[in-house]
Amino acid sequence: TLQGCYYYNNATIVLEGEPVKLRDAAEDFFASPAWAATQTALAQFYEEVWQIGVRPALNRLLMWGGDGGISEEAAYVMLGVEPNITTNALKKKFRSITLELHPDKQPIEMREDAHHKFMEMKAAFEVIKKMRAYRAKIESAKVLREFANRFNRFDKKHQRKEDKKSEGEEMDKKNEL
Repeated sequence: TLQGCYYYNNATIVLEGEPVKLRDAAEDFFASPAWAATQTALAQFYEEVWQIGVRPALNRLLMWGGDGGISEEAAYVMLGVEPNITTNALKKKFRSITLELHPDKQPIEMREDAHHKFMEMKAAFEVIKKMRAYRAKIESAKVLREFANRFNRFDKKHQRKEDKKSEGEEMDKKNEL
């Protein structure tokens, strides 16, 4: 649009304390490793859409928002646990890691690094927690859908019996007349 062209050519943003034209920042972005990573992520998402469908892929994409792009496998490695760990053992491990890395328990000169490491571990734990909750939600939805299908089959079978019964009663009434 015309407004977009205006902003692209005239807007300035601040990068590292310096004002930079938006068009220059955009050109730098498309040459950056971040853009290459974005392209890779989009290609993976496209493949996932073809494998599991649009709606589940979008649900996973929306659910992963805000985790800093940590994959579930990477999260397990970061926390130093196996994927088959129980939820209670995972919580216990996370607590021990956070107690060890908490910035307030570090010397002043190491607090900033400890804070970053602490936040990485927290993000990794959140990714695992979200994925486990997502899988539980999907599993419970499958169970509910299966139950509903069984109930519907029973209900339809029962309805057919009732319909036949009522048809038979109507025929008896007609025969009596």
